[in-house]
Amino acid sequence: MSSSAIPISSPSPPSSPTSSASGSPPTLDPSTLALLNSFIASKTDEERRFNELAEEAASRVAGLDLSFSDEEAKDDGGSPMMSVDEYRAAFSEDWQLSQFWYTTPFAMRFARLLHTLCTPSTSIAFLCCPTAFVAFEHVKPLRNARLLEVDGRFSVLTRKYVPYDMEEPTTLPTYLTGAVDIAVVDPPFLNEYTNTHVVTTLRQILCPSAKTIVLTSTSVTAILEKLYDSPPLGPLRMTKVEVQHGQLRNDFGCWASWEGSEELELLEEEQEVEEEKKD
Repeated sequence: MSSSAIPISSPSPPSSPTSSASGSPPTLDPSTLALLNSFIASKTDEERRFNELAEEAASRVAGLDLSFSDEEAKDDGGSPMMSVDEYRAAFSEDWQLSQFWYTTPFAMRFARLLHTLCTPSTSIAFLCCPTAFVAFEHVKPLRNARLLEVDGRFSVLTRKYVPYDMEEPTTLPTYLTGAVDIAVVDPPFLNEYTNTHVVTTLRQILCPSAKTIVLTSTSVTAILEKLYDSPPLGPLRMTKVEVQHGQLRNDFGCWASWEGSEELELLEEEQEVEEEKKD
């Protein structure tokens, strides 16, 4: 290596096509700027709505007697949940948690279908599918409905939220053990690992005569057949329910565990009206 350095001149910085001769900073294209402003406004509104929900939750807690036991930790029906549209405005999808919300029309029709399977005393648990829970509770609150979710944001929605970490699939309130009549499940990440943990949870919380409903991608059909293989988890049957997401284009399906459930399908609008009249 030579001991003498060869001087290298620094290249001149390229001129910006959006900069003026006076060196003013570059500007965004108007259409890009409009999109950016729209995104910022939507996030601000989402944060505002979420903070309102958090304040409402804090107010509820401040007025509660929190000395009840697990067996007594059950809400009455209460007032209806916020709408799915309001929920979608307040809670953004966290893709790192594999969160993809259902469309509002699907969530509402699916909720009405679920209500046809329930009585006022039915215990129904929603595992990893908050959109379905919100729609179900918006249509008609049920005393023994529960949302099992890892995302702590949903604690501001209702006292029916139950923290659920699939890495600890049996760490749940004792009042759920063997007490759930219907489980609605949308396992995240579409793999055998998460489904194995969900199945462990279901075996703990389901009663012997329970019904299981699984909404997931058809790409994991073989995994479902392997893991959900015996009552009350299975064997699973593909239903006629067509699952719709706002962000996903994967082929999704809905499976259920009881004999005859392969005929399960979303209600037509006329049937939905009749069901609402009965309520």
